[in-house]
Amino acid sequence: MTQKNITTLLVLVLGSLLLVPRSFAHTSVFSVGVRGGAQTYLLTASDPASDIKGAFGGTGKLDVRYTFYGCFTDRLGMGFTVGGGVGYGTSSFKGTSVDHFSTTDYLGNQIDYTTSGAYRQTDKFATAEASLMLAFCFGNIIVNVGPRFMMPFATKTQLTVTNASIDAYYPRYDVHIINRPITGYLESPYTTNHKSQIINQKYNILMSAEVGYEWYFTAKSCLGFQLYADVAVWSGASPNPLTPNPLTTNPLIQVAPIADATNPIPSVTVNSPEYLVASRRYLDFGLRIYYAFSVTASSSSSHPKPHRHGDTSLHRNRHLSY
Repeated sequence: MTQKNITTLLVLVLGSLLLVPRSFAHTSVFSVGVRGGAQTYLLTASDPASDIKGAFGGTGKLDVRYTFYGCFTDRLGMGFTVGGGVGYGTSSFKGTSVDHFSTTDYLGNQIDYTTSGAYRQTDKFATAEASLMLAFCFGNIIVNVGPRFMMPFATKTQLTVTNASIDAYYPRYDVHIINRPITGYLESPYTTNHKSQIINQKYNILMSAEVGYEWYFTAKSCLGFQLYADVAVWSGASPNPLTPNPLTTNPLIQVAPIADATNPIPSVTVNSPEYLVASRRYLDFGLRIYYAFSVTASSSSSHPKPHRHGDTSLHRNRHLSY
């Protein structure tokens, strides 16, 4: 979705008020809720042959909202909902990496390395959110659609490598030395922490959709349940895999040259696998549970009389009571 599309949707949200004639009833609703579910990444690999893929993590969020409905009938309303919230969650991607490179030892012998391992990178971050969406109610069915602004903070990234293997081949002698300290060894599982270049972006814009149902305790208060889904409108800016960058394009498992005869044990470094990702797009989905109450209402004499307070036998949306 382009910036022009987002601007158009925001205009529709704000312009929805103009669709409500002045003679129609309207109501204002406040709600407090929690959202819980899963989040992950939709990935594009820098190498099409790569087996890299997104992995699911959990998320939990608290949100508060104000909703305005213009009431066309006693069962149909349209308006907007604006809200904010905070939350915390994890997202992951995983795959396997096989790298080939060459170094030398202190005698000048060439060593051709093949290093491999399975990896899983887990991004942990809190989020602050603000939303402005179109709001529809069809009786007890509630639908919200629109953009959500998301800003990550308190970010942490953990990388775990399993099944690590280091194969050192001396072409001069036609000898393979595998997983030995003298040519490189990494004990696995191996875990390290580093800064992700993706989740440290300053903000993201999500397109959100929510649909659910409300049960009423009184004429003006209810408990609601909604299924929701959010997807980023653009992909995260991954490092360009074609641009040399020693922080991102080194092999996942890298072995240094053996340069010292007195200490012939080469150092082994685990690098970030982010260069394997061409782009990634944030996705989350789950269930929202909330308590809502109507605080104001206005009506004209042309509309039906108010329902009896607490009468839920009519099974109608009490936000639209007049």
